[in-house]
Amino acid sequence: MMRLLKNSTPASRIFYLFTGSLIGLFLAGALIAILSDIFGWNDRDSVWFIRLSTFLQSLFMFFLPAICIAVWTDPPSKYLNLQKSSNIYNFTASAILLFIVSMPMISLTTQLNERMILPKQLADIEAWMRNSEQTAEAVTQRLLQGKDLLGFISNILLIGAFTAISEEFFFRGVLQREIELWTKSGHWSVWITAFIFSAIHLQFFGFFPRLILGALLGYLFLFSRNLWVPITAHFFNNASVIVVNFFVEKKALDQLNNPPVTLWLIMLSVVSAILCVILLKKLKQISTSQPLRLKEDDSNTRRDSFR
Repeated sequence: MMRLLKNSTPASRIFYLFTGSLIGLFLAGALIAILSDIFGWNDRDSVWFIRLSTFLQSLFMFFLPAICIAVWTDPPSKYLNLQKSSNIYNFTASAILLFIVSMPMISLTTQLNERMILPKQLADIEAWMRNSEQTAEAVTQRLLQGKDLLGFISNILLIGAFTAISEEFFFRGVLQREIELWTKSGHWSVWITAFIFSAIHLQFFGFFPRLILGALLGYLFLFSRNLWVPITAHFFNNASVIVVNFFVEKKALDQLNNPPVTLWLIMLSVVSAILCVILLKKLKQISTSQPLRLKEDDSNTRRDSFR
């Protein structure tokens, strides 16, 4: 197979990645419109219509562009770091523990982010952002509110598994990899990718917790050099939300999702952040993987230490 991008620069591959994603967005929209006309799907609030739209958007915006970049550069399993490694089980278990430990910190960040108020001069922009946030929240709740088993399994497979795989292929497998090759800095690659990961969701009042989640996923990939590790952590994060929404009553769920910002929550969040840093340092210590090889000069390859 011809490796069209084998000798291209990291910046070029990033450009092709986002170009493919933009084309994929339009293709997904066009396909949804065509299928709606063919099958007469007039109810766009239907949960199955939302599931189909979510699947097609993830497929065309994230999964296929990432696969194309991988195939045109190197064998996909090698390029995306999908090969089995000696520490994969240790990393996977640690990744799940990391996301459990991070929950109080994420919860507090979410509460503070939602309480942010823009200056009066930006009142119209804030109103638009809150409108967008409410619309996105309504779609999410529409997907998760059902209590039927088929819907539950569909959500696990779509929102839990496929979304995790497609987004990790795109953001960590390709984007973070290429940014690291471009900047020659592991830390810069993690945080730039996390910023784009959060920004591309277009949910300002959930930006900072998603930024932190993206950074955690990025460091898992940076230290493990195995894409299955952040995929597993991403799946665990998504699936846990689906499971809790399915089994917990709405009143208890509201209290769980919106805990009051108390001194106890703040203290617990500080402990959570400290434990996350300790876990990440431990993960770096057990890492035996080699840094990504830079095309320009392998002897100059370096990876910043995590301090």
